[in-house]
Amino acid sequence: MRKPYNRRSFLKNSAAGTAVVDGYTATARGYQANETLNIGCLGTGGRCQRLMKSLVKISGVRIAAVCDVWDVRLEQARMLADPKAFSTKIFEEVLERSDIDAVLIGSPDHWHTPMTIAACEAGKDVYVEKPLTHEPSEGAAVINHGNGSHPLCGSRPLRSPPRAWTGDAVQRVGAG
Repeated sequence: MRKPYNRRSFLKNSAAGTAVVDGYTATARGYQANETLNIGCLGTGGRCQRLMKSLVKISGVRIAAVCDVWDVRLEQARMLADPKAFSTKIFEEVLERSDIDAVLIGSPDHWHTPMTIAACEAGKDVYVEKPLTHEPSEGAAVINHGNGSHPLCGSRPLRSPPRAWTGDAVQRVGAG
């Protein structure tokens, strides 16, 4: 049986996952600032592309894989990603790659839970756009399939400056 997930653990893990998306190059896995963090983007529509535009500006972060079932979105994502980025229409192919450290999930809502569970089972840290689930049972499934990975669901208002709220969250968690 899994150990209960308390508030402090959740906040520590959430801050680490948020740091991946919003400008800090260290994750829960302990990457050093001089290492490259390879991100896979799953479901590369409008919201994901906005996040990708922020990611490419961050030193030490590389968009190493993109996935979308729609050709137009996949091509647009390829243009935002690293020139050598892997691209596919099958999200499991991204999760199977050992060079991918974390994934950004921006797919349609009904795919958020299954993609998050699959990514956690593959040992990837996850940032997923909201809503993560549609039913409480889906939330329990995400928790039970954590596998040491750190899922984080987006809930920040679009007007918030990313680094400001992330930095504040990291400081609060560090202070206990």
